[in-house]
Amino acid sequence: MTAAPPSARIARSAYFALLVLVLTNLFNMLDRTIVSILAQSIKVDLNLSDGDLGFLLGTAFAVFYSVVGIAMGRISDFVSRKKMLAFGLALWSVMTALGGAATGFLSLSAARIGVGVGEAVANPCSHSLLADVFPPRNRALALGTYLTGTFLGSAIAMIVGGLFVQSWPSFCSAIPIAGACSLAGWKAALVAVGLPGLVLALMVLTLHEPARPNVARTGIVRIIVREIASALPPFTLIVIHQLAGWPGTVRNFLLMIAIACVSGVLTWLSGDAAQWIACGLGAYSIATWGQVQSYGDKPLYRLTYGDPTFLLSIVSTALVACIIAGISVWAAPLAMRTFAISPVKIGIGLGSVFVLGSLLGVVLGGWLTDKWKASDARAPLHMSAITLLGLVPSIAVIATTKSVEVFFGAYFFLSIFASLWSGGIAALVQDLVLPRMRGAAAACYSLVAIVVASGIGPYWTGKVSEMTGSLATGIVSILLLAPLTLLVLWLAAKRLPHESAAHRLALAVEAGEPIPG
Repeated sequence: MTAAPPSARIARSAYFALLVLVLTNLFNMLDRTIVSILAQSIKVDLNLSDGDLGFLLGTAFAVFYSVVGIAMGRISDFVSRKKMLAFGLALWSVMTALGGAATGFLSLSAARIGVGVGEAVANPCSHSLLADVFPPRNRALALGTYLTGTFLGSAIAMIVGGLFVQSWPSFCSAIPIAGACSLAGWKAALVAVGLPGLVLALMVLTLHEPARPNVARTGIVRIIVREIASALPPFTLIVIHQLAGWPGTVRNFLLMIAIACVSGVLTWLSGDAAQWIACGLGAYSIATWGQVQSYGDKPLYRLTYGDPTFLLSIVSTALVACIIAGISVWAAPLAMRTFAISPVKIGIGLGSVFVLGSLLGVVLGGWLTDKWKASDARAPLHMSAITLLGLVPSIAVIATTKSVEVFFGAYFFLSIFASLWSGGIAALVQDLVLPRMRGAAAACYSLVAIVVASGIGPYWTGKVSEMTGSLATGIVSILLLAPLTLLVLWLAAKRLPHESAAHRLALAVEAGEPIPG
């Protein structure tokens, strides 16, 4: 099988791949987000603050996801994507289950870091595979359908997590494992959702993978080591020196010092060393990977880090995602603190309205974006602006209502708007690069968005909650990012009409890309 041309009939194997990748994405989000509904129990059991929870709910996962994921996006352009994805799925499943053995902040942080490392392979491999087997006319809808796994996984996490928190003591006696009932409900939940991913990893290995001319047959270990070293300090200094000599090494060292100083100041102001050390590591790794590509793959750099249109598009994506993350991971703890209802009812309520709203939003958004894009290339960015404008009143109602029915209703509308934009933006990122760069582009898009969204959004909300004594205030405060987000979307939309496929190819050729044919 080869990558599908624009007018090709879609093969049945493409639909099977889409199904398996949706399930993979489901487990990706299930294992990632279940800690949200478990957060209140974790806080009490491990004696944590809301700032600590913000780190565990976002930063611990996101930053190390970025450090490894930067390399994984590039590696996925050279190795078997299905093998790489199966390995990552098995790793994050095991690390999720090991979270059930955590006894404190540090051990649970280590487990969540492991989940981030494993999940770093998911989006680059999946986006690249789907972009190869579905033609451009169907790509936004295919990627939007893939993202339904995100919403299903998050919904199932709410429901399953609520059930375990409330009912584990009553049904653990039926499990024929000695000591099962001695586990706290949140620990049992992590074990239960982690282990089934090992079976799915075997299914991923059955996928048919399109042939690619740049896939390495030999030297795979060298490629993996090189790309990981390109993102992981202090090995980054060695890679930079090999590519650019002392001038490049000095520039990278100065970058490291500058980020360390900023992280130190933020640590001094907030008192949260783990948060800002992790964010500093993520920022350094992302910036260094871009510097490496500017020396080692100039065409890739020219179309991604070195291109204002690409940068504005992914920064706007990151800001929208940050606002969404600021409410989504804290919705369940807010409901538990506000309403006198059981965790299982909150889990079922939030999970049900989330999956209904999100499925409606992502399919409708993907379809509308494909139609709109036929006449206006800026459609994905416009859809992002619509998402943002719809989030503002929904978040305001969620943070202020005293009615659980109104809370669930507002969360339903938030779920619709929060999912309208995702498929179109993912397709836009793929459209801005050449086919051989799809894995790396997906990594750039996913990693910048996740570092900003998961690394800043949950922490911001938790820290403001800790400072003010009000989680609702913390949630509303994230809307301070809305004006900046609209400005970046507008700047990106101004540039996009000029970014034809021929223009993007010309930029790559100018940077050294061989002329096709």
